[in-house]
Amino acid sequence: MSDDMSMVSPSSAGEHGVLRSMQEVAMSSQEASKMLRTYNIAWWGNNYYDVNELGHISVCPDPDVPEARVDLAELVKAREAQGQRLPALFCFPQILQHRLRSINAAFKRARESYGYNGDYFLVYPIKVNQHRRVIESLIHSGEPLGLEAGSKAELMAVLAHAGMTRSVIVCNGYKDREYIRLALVGEKMGHKVYLVIEKMSEIAIVLEEAERLNVVPRLGVRARLASQGSGKWQSSGGEKSKFGLAATQVLQLVEILREAGHLESLQLLHFHLGSQMANIRDIATGVRESARFYVELHKLGVNIQCFDVGGGLGVDYEGTRSQSDCSVNYGLNEYANNIIWAIGDACEENGLPHPTVITESGRAVTAHHTVLVSNIIGVERNEYTEATPPAEDAARPLQSMWETWLEMHETGNRRSLREWLHDSQMDLHDIHIGYSSGTFNLQERAWAEQLYLNMCHEVQKQLDPSNRAHRPIIDELQERMADKIYVNFSLFQSMPDAWGIDQLFPVMPLEGLNKSPERRAGAAGHHLRFRWRHRSLRGRRRDRHHHADAGIRPGEPADAGLLHGWRLSGDPRQHA
Repeated sequence: MSDDMSMVSPSSAGEHGVLRSMQEVAMSSQEASKMLRTYNIAWWGNNYYDVNELGHISVCPDPDVPEARVDLAELVKAREAQGQRLPALFCFPQILQHRLRSINAAFKRARESYGYNGDYFLVYPIKVNQHRRVIESLIHSGEPLGLEAGSKAELMAVLAHAGMTRSVIVCNGYKDREYIRLALVGEKMGHKVYLVIEKMSEIAIVLEEAERLNVVPRLGVRARLASQGSGKWQSSGGEKSKFGLAATQVLQLVEILREAGHLESLQLLHFHLGSQMANIRDIATGVRESARFYVELHKLGVNIQCFDVGGGLGVDYEGTRSQSDCSVNYGLNEYANNIIWAIGDACEENGLPHPTVITESGRAVTAHHTVLVSNIIGVERNEYTEATPPAEDAARPLQSMWETWLEMHETGNRRSLREWLHDSQMDLHDIHIGYSSGTFNLQERAWAEQLYLNMCHEVQKQLDPSNRAHRPIIDELQERMADKIYVNFSLFQSMPDAWGIDQLFPVMPLEGLNKSPERRAGAAGHHLRFRWRHRSLRGRRRDRHHHADAGIRPGEPADAGLLHGWRLSGDPRQHA
């Protein structure tokens, strides 16, 4: 099923009666505040998402205008009243523009704090999200913005939009002759097109095509650093990266350009540590190493004017402020401060001019602006029944499980919870093996599985989250005992990053958030014959990998749920 895509603005939301005043959405009740803590919205919501007094998710597309909020539950009802069905992808262009303003403002504050005289420029890599509405929303924000292309097709799209903005274009990726020629044509049209040399084979083609077109090329060089980040995208940086020039190749490039009379064309230094950099220390280390390239290139007579630190600015999907793959341990201000200070310090130490700083932050710009909403089509719950003893002549594994069950209810029993759990798991494993060989029948297997479920439930009730030794057991049981919620949407179309790169997304109910959740659950999506158990988070720092509280209570209708899909792109490609 295709997901409908809707652009939402506060004005259009008001026409549907879903825009509420600041007084109406203020979290006045203790229950609403509790839900904010339960789902950790304050950390991953980034001031864009909230719970209002009705217990509904509300969106604040522009935190600078906090009175303009959209009630998502009411928005869905308004759509359904018009005959539109779920699933639907709601897009908030105001969030895109606010993210751009926020990043620019962070670098402005950093430049002022450290007396940095160079400019700052954000270049949006369109591979992150190529949709026209996204690019044009950013261009029309009124903020300075450049565009980055990583292929011929992307460069054609960039050139088509370059006239709408200050036309700084950065060309990365694999470059054949046609790509290079197209970039040089863009330069001839009056745009600032930086062709970043990432392989030595590219420079000869660039010089040949530049002479043929009678245009002076504007070049950059991507340095391959020894520094490397950590996480899913660490292979895109470091010494083993498939792109970038090693130190000896950088020297060769300088000599080739000097002999060709084009040394002045080399104006940009670029490096890329990887996407979604979780640790600010990795970023600071990479910038300091790259700053030495800037210094050494100036000593060789290369007048580098732009310092492109690439992508890497991450998004805290978990809300844990940690170094995990789906979180970051820093904020915008710290990110900007580390970059500006490291470059400025190297310049001051060596008496060099402050270059224009460029970042290619795509993920951090686009990640928050889309929300996938889908209806819940079913719930599979774990049911607990009264335990009954096995037959007197039952096989030993069945008797052993029953003995463990009785021990769990004895007062003063000194065996650990972990030991009970392990014993029951081993017995159940033996029963499964025996069932396959015909030793146990279906009734005996069903009895054992139900008793094990009851045991897990009993152990779970006795665990203490504040006890560090209990936390691994808590994680294991919450994964095992969580309900499954079946949600109607296309995983491959709407959340490709979830299956493609195991990306974690916040998942929440759309409403009912003013009531304490009674169950824990994971979402399961259907696409053809594919079932997906989406591992989400409850929100607390210590249990960030657990399934989300379902917010669905027995006996109540569950006609809609929210998958807060910070969708990055229409395909599971690498993101900046």
